[in-house]
Amino acid sequence: MNKKRLLLGFLAVLALSLVAVVPPMLGQETAVAAAQEPIQAIAQTDGATVNAEGQLVPLFYVDLSFQMGGQVAEILVSEGDQVAAGDALIRLDATQAELALQQAQARLVSAQAAVTLAQNQQALAEAAIQTAESQVAAAEANLALVQAGPRPEEIAAAESSLAAAQASVNQAIGQRDTLLNVGTNAQIAGAEAQVAAATAEVRALEEQYDNILTTCVDTPNGEVCPLYGAVEETTRAQLEAARQNLAAAQATLDAVRAGPTAAQSQAAQGGVGIASANRDLAQAQLDLLLAPATPEEIAIAEVGVRQAQVGVEIAQTGVTQAEAAVTQAEAGVVQAEAGVAAAQAALDRMTLLATFEGTVSRINTNVGELVGVGTPVVTMADFTGWQVKTTDLTELDVAFVDAGDPVAVTFDAIPGETVNGTVNRVALVADLARGDVVYEVTIDLDAAPDLPLRWGMTAVINIEG
Repeated sequence: MNKKRLLLGFLAVLALSLVAVVPPMLGQETAVAAAQEPIQAIAQTDGATVNAEGQLVPLFYVDLSFQMGGQVAEILVSEGDQVAAGDALIRLDATQAELALQQAQARLVSAQAAVTLAQNQQALAEAAIQTAESQVAAAEANLALVQAGPRPEEIAAAESSLAAAQASVNQAIGQRDTLLNVGTNAQIAGAEAQVAAATAEVRALEEQYDNILTTCVDTPNGEVCPLYGAVEETTRAQLEAARQNLAAAQATLDAVRAGPTAAQSQAAQGGVGIASANRDLAQAQLDLLLAPATPEEIAIAEVGVRQAQVGVEIAQTGVTQAEAAVTQAEAGVVQAEAGVAAAQAALDRMTLLATFEGTVSRINTNVGELVGVGTPVVTMADFTGWQVKTTDLTELDVAFVDAGDPVAVTFDAIPGETVNGTVNRVALVADLARGDVVYEVTIDLDAAPDLPLRWGMTAVINIEG
């Protein structure tokens, strides 16, 4: 029993004794005054010391556990290690979580590819609208032309085409007649004249070249041919060209004497036929252009317009469907991204991280052990300061303890040493300890770097009320 409790008991006994010995002749007022004296004595006990026991704890500590169960794969720290906030402490086997992340990432890539494909299809659908609208414009223009008849410039163009086709016929007939008339006396005479002229040129150049080769002079240093060199090379080239001209003239003479072949005659006659067919086609086009449009032709043109308009409507429907496909694909990307984030979060939860800067004070698991969700596996503490939490401060004493009261603390494990402190907090709700109603009081200790303080040491506190 502490001193304050002894003092309270002594005052209570004293009050009863005083009441018992008050003589009757003193009267009622005297007896009441005598009975009030112990209350005055209790009020005077505010300066007494409250004694209690407590336990030494760090300034702050926490038990860490995994949010997901699994098998411990790696313990990255040891008891006593200093760690920073966010440092990895323990890792669970993350094989399944890594596989789930890879699958989620693959689904994201597939979803992104689907978006690209849907966007390309939308672009094609929008281009199809432009094409369909162009077809509508062309069909409407055709209908207007059919209804309005040919324009003067169209008639002029058709007449020009007919004239050009007739000129091609005339040209083909002339070429055919020229070919069929090959072999006449005049043509043969002209070809023979060309052969004679080419022959004379060859002979003259041969004589000139022979003179170059034979014009040499004997000198004390040997024979010298002054025309060798550039003159000889030029003359030789001229002679070769003249011989080629002669061969060509002779071939022409032979062809003229032989006359046209059957194939040449057939080809010339075919050219006339083709040119005539083109002329007839140009004439038919002009005749068609000059003829008025029939009701059937107008109806066909109108059907063409309606078909083109339906094509626009179909293209617009395609765009709407493509836009819906893009929206759906983008939603798939959002869902896939959420899946990746969830898989990444699940993988991250396989690694236990330090929540603050402090010391690893206890590791409650081993590599290969299965741990469950919420099972404490690491205890971390902040040993930069110490506190004492009382364990047996009863309801009789707690009324005399306030925050800010000075405290003297001694430890069973460190005899003769006292550490000062201050009451930090007084619990508002009681606990039961060995049948007694007790209140936890937290005491902040002053720094004591020279003392071997350890978590859990038994402390004796003396609170100056």
